[in-house]
Amino acid sequence: MQIRGYAGTDVGRQRDHNEDNHLVDEELGLFVVADGVGGGNAGEVASALLVEEAGLGGAELQPLLRHYKARRDEATRQQLIHRLPRIIESANDRIYSMAMQNPAMRGMATTVVMLVTLGEDAFVCHAGDSRLYLFRDGTTFQITEDHSLVMRLYKKGLLSKEEMATHPRKNIILRSVGSQPNVEVDTLYLDVQPGDVFLLCSDGFSDLATEEEMTALFHNYRGHDLVREAIALANWRGGKDNITVVVAEVGGAEATDPPKPKHHLGMIQKVEFLQDIFLFANLTEQECVKVNRILYQREYDTNDVVVREGEQGDEIYMVVRGHVGVWRGGTALTTIGPGGNFGELGLLGQSLRSATVVAEEPCTLFLIRRDAFLELFATDPVLGNKVLWAFLENLADRLRDLSDRLARS
Repeated sequence: MQIRGYAGTDVGRQRDHNEDNHLVDEELGLFVVADGVGGGNAGEVASALLVEEAGLGGAELQPLLRHYKARRDEATRQQLIHRLPRIIESANDRIYSMAMQNPAMRGMATTVVMLVTLGEDAFVCHAGDSRLYLFRDGTTFQITEDHSLVMRLYKKGLLSKEEMATHPRKNIILRSVGSQPNVEVDTLYLDVQPGDVFLLCSDGFSDLATEEEMTALFHNYRGHDLVREAIALANWRGGKDNITVVVAEVGGAEATDPPKPKHHLGMIQKVEFLQDIFLFANLTEQECVKVNRILYQREYDTNDVVVREGEQGDEIYMVVRGHVGVWRGGTALTTIGPGGNFGELGLLGQSLRSATVVAEEPCTLFLIRRDAFLELFATDPVLGNKVLWAFLENLADRLRDLSDRLARS
C-alpha cells in the first residue's frame, strides 16, 4: 500500500510552550505522536527523546519489517508484536535515566502512540492517552484505549461514559513513558485497506472533538487540510492544551503487496464477529481490537481434518465461513456453522481432543492459541476477568444441560 503522511502541531491557546513532538516517515511507514508532561521544558525533552528513539528503532527493525511485508507469516508477526514495544521501552530507559540525573527534569515523561504500516497490515504501540483513530468506509473507529483513571473506572463499571467526560480527575493517566523504571506498552495488530485514513493525536485534540465532528472532518478534508482543520477545531473549542495531529492516508495496493486471503475479514468486521462469540460478547470495541492481535485465520478445503480425536490441542476455533462436522468414534455428532466455535476447553490447558472435526465444504476459521490468550489477559486483567466469567457461565450452562439429560435418561 502507498502511504502518505501529514502532520501539524500547535501550542494551543492556554499554554506558553509546546511539549508535543511527532514523527512522519513515509519510507519507514512510521508515524508517531508524543505528548510530553513535566515542569519547565522537561515534557518537551521527554517527547523529543521518544520520537528520536522511535526513528532509530524503526530503522533498526527494517530487515524484519521487510520480511514480514513480503511474507505476512505468523511467526514474524509474533516477533514484531514482541519487538516493537522495545522501541518505547528503550525510550523509557533514556528518559527515566536523564530525569534521575537532572533534578530539574524529575518527573518528566511522555505519552505515545506509534503506528507502523506494512503494506496490508499495521502495528500500533501506545502508552497513555494519545490516540489512534481509523476512518474506513465512512465510519470513524477509535483504535486505542486510554490508559487513564477514568477509563479504568469505566471498565470496572464505576463510571458511565457521560461521567467520564466531567470527572474531576479525568486528566490523570496511569501509564507514561519515562515516569517509572519500566513501562507497559499495549501492542495492537490491524489490517490496512485502500482508502483508510489513520489519525494520531494528542489529547489536546481528542478531548475537544466529538466522534461525530471527527467523522465530518474525515468526510470533508484530506491531507494537510485535514490536519489544519482538526487543529483549528481544537483551538476554536478553547485550545486548552498543545494540539498535535498526524494523518496517514492509504492509497492503492502495490504490485509487490502479497494478496490477502480470499475470505479476509477486515479489523472492524473481526470486532463485530468476536462480539457474537460468547467469550467476547461483553468486550468493548477496543478490547476486541486487543484480541485481534492473537487471532489467526485458516482456510480448509472439503474433507480437511481440522482437529483429530485423541490428539493434543490447546486452541479454540471459530467458524467464519462454511460448515464443519463433528465426529466421535466414527459417529456424526453435530454440524457447526458460521459464528459457532469448538475446542474452547483447550484454553484451560493442553488436553486430548474429544472429537474429530472435518470441513464439510470450503471453510474459513479463526483460531486463538492458549499461550497467546493467557499472555494477552495478563496485560489486561479487566479484559481477562470478563472473558473468564463468560467462560465459566458457558461451562455452567453445559453442565446444567448435561445434568438435565442424565436425569431424563
